[in-house]
Amino acid sequence: MYISFCRIAHGRNCKGFTLLELAITMAIIGLLTVSVVGLYAAVAKRQREVKTKKEMESIREAVLGYYQNYLVLPSPDSGYLVPIDDLDLPPTAQTDEIYTGRYYAYVATNDGTPFSELKVDGQSIGNTAVILISSGVNLTFEENNADLTDGEYTQDGTTADFDDILICLSANELASAIAWRREIEEEVAVSNQAATILAENDDDADGLVDEDLGGECGVDDPPGNCDGITDWNLVSGVQSLINAGLVSNPDHIVDPWGTEYCWDSVNHKFYSAGPNKTDEGCGGDDICP
Repeated sequence: MYISFCRIAHGRNCKGFTLLELAITMAIIGLLTVSVVGLYAAVAKRQREVKTKKEMESIREAVLGYYQNYLVLPSPDSGYLVPIDDLDLPPTAQTDEIYTGRYYAYVATNDGTPFSELKVDGQSIGNTAVILISSGVNLTFEENNADLTDGEYTQDGTTADFDDILICLSANELASAIAWRREIEEEVAVSNQAATILAENDDDADGLVDEDLGGECGVDDPPGNCDGITDWNLVSGVQSLINAGLVSNPDHIVDPWGTEYCWDSVNHKFYSAGPNKTDEGCGGDDICP
């Protein structure tokens, strides 16, 4: 049987398509449609996964920044929510909006220290600071992720439906993140000690210490506060320590960003101007041990 479009259009007979040909054509169109829709769905899912991982990495970086500033980890909000107030993040950082609003699971210790031992996919991963989990498209924490309290989690699921996304922050990464802070603390401690020596020992305020004063301390002024006066006005910054011969190592003069350590004349201590190299009086990103 033919379906003639010529008769319909022009009022005359001509050969048209058979029902079989139309059926085959429609089947091909259907297969192509299914393929295109399936491909689009796969691409869209992949894009959602990439965007979610990017969001999770931004949370991870915020946790690292918090640890650099306070040397402890932020504790989870109630219900294993991301502690957005501590991390100075917007409310959207708590919610995996791509997957219709399911909360991220933020797993960390309440005292801000790394876990002593955790297992991921059955393998011990040692000291771990934070685990961040997205429930994926199906909005369900699956396999070991279903119980957030037992210290065992799943990254590579055993079923085809598993789509949780898991990101870890290790204790080693924490140590690396604050290596420069430890360096600053050590260098500042040296400078603070030198500042105290200068303030206590420069009895005639000429910028030098251990002088021959001929006073109550004797001929040679030994290290110590001979006149009982600590004059912090004698310390004006690292240059005053250099002039007094108390600091000679260049590493103790500048911070990791190449800026001279700043002097806090009120609290009598040195501090770093931080990555932006701007003295903000122990505010902003200044690092004040």
